Amino acid sequence: MTKERILVVDDNKLILKLVRDYLTTIGFDVLTAGSAEEALTLLKSDLPQLIVSDVMMPGIDGYEFCRRLKMDARTSAIPVVMLTAHGDITEKVRGFEAGADDYLVKPFEPTELGLRIKVLLSRVQAAGSDVEESQQTKNRVMSVFSMRGGVGKTSLAVNLAISLAQLWPTRVALIDLALESDHVAMMLNMQPKLTWESLATTGLDRIDEDVIFGHLISHESGIQVLAAPPSPVSATLVTPKLVERVLDIVTARYKFVIVDLPSTYAESNLLAFDRSDPLILMLSPELASLKTTRTTLEILNSLGHSTDRVATVLNHTFPRQGLPQVRIEDALGIPMDLVLPYEQSAYVEAINSGIPYVRSAPTERSAMEIQKFAYKLGVVDMPENDDAPASPALQRVRSALKRP
Repeated sequence: MTKERILVVDDNKLILKLVRDYLTTIGFDVLTAGSAEEALTLLKSDLPQLIVSDVMMPGIDGYEFCRRLKMDARTSAIPVVMLTAHGDITEKVRGFEAGADDYLVKPFEPTELGLRIKVLLSRVQAAGSDVEESQQTKNRVMSVFSMRGGVGKTSLAVNLAISLAQLWPTRVALIDLALESDHVAMMLNMQPKLTWESLATTGLDRIDEDVIFGHLISHESGIQVLAAPPSPVSATLVTPKLVERVLDIVTARYKFVIVDLPSTYAESNLLAFDRSDPLILMLSPELASLKTTRTTLEILNSLGHSTDRVATVLNHTFPRQGLPQVRIEDALGIPMDLVLPYEQSAYVEAINSGIPYVRSAPTERSAMEIQKFAYKLGVVDMPENDDAPASPALQRVRSALKRP
């Protein structure tokens, strides 16, 4: 039987040893960290069933550590027990406001800590919300990427986000990380005053849910957009740490997060790669695009990314025949998940009008293919509600797929 794993975080080495030794004797597998920063790094690769954290620590204190855990979709369901030398009600309120599940005042009896841990773990198990299940039902990040320009990457990201919002009554965010182009706002005919630029100048230590949600601009299609800066010069202000903070907070609150990525292997993109399911690779049927896509797959493989979390989209961006689909699939070693026909004039009209294709011509062939693709990506996360009427988009797609 697999032991339940507990992470203990405390800058006091003696307390860390005492707690670790006791929890080990009563049957737990124990991980330790001497700071919140060390714990956050550890949590990127190893998720415990419960966390015990001291409050007063140098650097990130226990309250901020707990807030970060609860804002991250990967760790939000993990119970947290906070340890503190202060037993007054104000400190306890602060702990519970930060998201703590229990609170224990130092000095404490190890047996009491053990009992509280067992009660919390039993409660989680009874509710059917253990960490593994939480991971299976977490919100989804889907990023669109290509190292080859001109393949329709941003257009797909915009139309995919809108399709998901039109199919189901759920929250969809569209994040423009192609910071030097500002194409997402252009395709949606938006001129937002708040963008990544104003977010970056706010200061990382002041970035919280309220600040980020204030920068997500509502579009009439139902999606909310975090736009790129109006000037490419401002792109340098956006740091990987800011991108990480934004993705953590937005993913915790939105069912689907669509990210339009720039054509680079910079650190911010690697962060998005890690979170994406799927990472959508776009290419056109020509040799240069095929080569860059194959290189991307090789890089992803070297980084430990499985092709199970990759979706490929072939977009016919020119009227000529181009490379045959079967040759492309043989070269990449994976099939195409979506093939878009050549419809250049329709896309140009959509861009010029600021009305995305799936809204301006939802029944046209290419638009239907994108909507069916959105349905296949999202349907596993959207439980059926027989009492609620299906949206027109959902009815249309089900009909096209011959599903009831």
